Amino acid sequence: MNNTLTNEAYFKYWRACAATGPIFLTAFIICWGILGYNIPPIPADHTADQMAEHFRTNYNEVRAGMGLAMLFGCFYLIWTLSITKVMHWINKDENDILATLQMWGGGLTVVPLVTSSMFWLTGAYRPDVLDPVTLQMLYDQGWLLIDMFYFITTIPMVAIGVAGLTDKRVKPLFPRWACWFSIWAGISFLFELLMPFFITGLFARQGWLNFWVEFIVWFAYIVIITYCVFNAIPRLEKERSELLGIDADKDELLPEAA
Repeated sequence: MNNTLTNEAYFKYWRACAATGPIFLTAFIICWGILGYNIPPIPADHTADQMAEHFRTNYNEVRAGMGLAMLFGCFYLIWTLSITKVMHWINKDENDILATLQMWGGGLTVVPLVTSSMFWLTGAYRPDVLDPVTLQMLYDQGWLLIDMFYFITTIPMVAIGVAGLTDKRVKPLFPRWACWFSIWAGISFLFELLMPFFITGLFARQGWLNFWVEFIVWFAYIVIITYCVFNAIPRLEKERSELLGIDADKDELLPEAA
């Protein structure tokens, strides 16, 4: 009896997992960004009283936004797994260290996303009884975490790019330009190291470099890599069919391969 999985069984859920990337991104922008008042961030040079006024005025929106951001933030982990599955096939006869780095780095990226949201949710939970300095600290703490934990996201971005550039196919699964973009985008996050030293200007959390450039680059990375994964899946289905002698039309083993 042959226990080889058909393509339908083997690739089941790959596309569903890849689709959680755009779902995460859309929900993140709406919930974390708009409802949570993080696009753009509240300026770092705001006083404690101004921060307290923000939480005491907008507590319901922040509660809803942060609660949903913590929910949809976990979709980033599911999306990460779809990339890992494709990476295992880039050079499938070699070690999988880059795919493993990508899986762990992408999965752990959920930690700052969810934990920073929890800090802001805490500020919106009892804003009427917390003093202004505490509310200011909670908002600062959330931004310091999500920005300064940047390198855990840099790791998978660089791993994807390096793995894609080593693809021996005539037409790589991930285009060369996407690989170089992923590496460059991950390394560009090094500018986040300057954020704790500034409360105004381009390096502050609301600055055009620290926020607008870096977040747009990250959003673009999610869109580009999702596109690459969706393009890679049908190619891998065909490759696996040829490798195992599977009838692509009927998705079953051919008699000579059974």
